[in-house]
Amino acid sequence: MVCNLNTTNLAQVDGGYLIKQGDVASTFGFVLLDEDYRAAPSLEGEVAVVSLTMGKYQWKKRVTVTNSSVNFNLDTILPIGKYRLEISAGGYIFPSDKETHIKIVASDKELVTEEVHALKELDIAKEVEKQLSEKTVTDGGVCPEFPDLLFFYNLGKV
Repeated sequence: MVCNLNTTNLAQVDGGYLIKQGDVASTFGFVLLDEDYRAAPSLEGEVAVVSLTMGKYQWKKRVTVTNSSVNFNLDTILPIGKYRLEISAGGYIFPSDKETHIKIVASDKELVTEEVHALKELDIAKEVEKQLSEKTVTDGGVCPEFPDLLFFYNLGKV
């Protein structure tokens, strides 16, 4: 009898290791395996949570286990980088090690994530005006010693 290090394992059956940023059609497929590298049939029909993690950034998607495997695609634009893959189903976390990765590489297009897009849409002048309009003299926000920030913002644009 061989003693394996991992209690749970993954075997990739669809897709690859690399994907271009913005590719939301390509599919990844992984078979959920036990410590003897056999498919885990007890998880059939369970809802699995697929997560890709890179530093503090994490993407998650819920999928159903079918034939002891999960299939998923990236449904949003993710930042470029190497993501660690984990799949949680039926109380198990696959794989037991941190060796399964998906790498997102740059596209020819200059794609931006949803967070960057939201920042580009932010109108700084309107935001400053909104913040100042919510302040009153009594709460210490706007007072005679506190200059009009919108005035200085407009001067800086000249």
